[in-house]
Amino acid sequence: MNVNKRKSVFISGSAYEYGSFGDEGKTFIRVLSQTLLQQGFTIISGFGSGVGNYVLEGALEEIYITRGKLQDRLRVYPFPTLRPLMEEIQEHYRNDMIAQAETVIFLFGNKLEDIEVREADGMLKEFEIARSHKARLIPVGVSGYVSAKLWEELVQRYDDYFDNRAMFGLFERLGDPCARPEELIDAILQIAQ
Repeated sequence: MNVNKRKSVFISGSAYEYGSFGDEGKTFIRVLSQTLLQQGFTIISGFGSGVGNYVLEGALEEIYITRGKLQDRLRVYPFPTLRPLMEEIQEHYRNDMIAQAETVIFLFGNKLEDIEVREADGMLKEFEIARSHKARLIPVGVSGYVSAKLWEELVQRYDDYFDNRAMFGLFERLGDPCARPEELIDAILQIAQ
C-alpha cells in the first residue's frame, strides 16, 4: 500500500467500560481526536466499539469547525459484522489499516463477551502488527485493560523498543493514575511528534 504515513495516527481501542476514567473516558477520546487534528495529524480508526464513535465525534467536530476536508483528515475502516467473513480477513484488514500509520495509540482494550467484560485480544494483534511496521507505539496505560498491559511491557522493556531514553518520562506519565487528561494528551503529542 503506497500511502503517505507522515503524521498519520491509528487509534486502536475498544471499551465496554472506561475503567478509572469512568464516563470521562468518552470525553478524553473526543478531545484527543480533536487535538490530534489541530496539530496536523490524520486519524485512522478501525471504529472499535466504545472508542471509534467518540474518535469520529471529536474528529468531525474539529474538521467541520475548521472547514477542513474530511477525506484528507479522517480514515475510518469499520470491521465487518459477519463473523465468518471477519475471522477470515481480520489479519489482512488490520494490516492494511495499520500500514498507513506512522504512530499507533492504544486505548482501553476491553469488550463485553458472554455477559462478562474481557480483554480485547484484537488490540494485542494490532500492537504486534504496528510493531512489525515499525510504527511509534503509544499505549495509554492509565486507560487500563490491554492498554495497561502493553504500556507495562513497553516501559519494562523500553530499551528493546527505543534507541535512547529521551522519551522515557513521557511514557511513564501515560501510566500515571494521577495524570490529568490534558497531561496525557500532551505526552501523547510529544511522543507522536
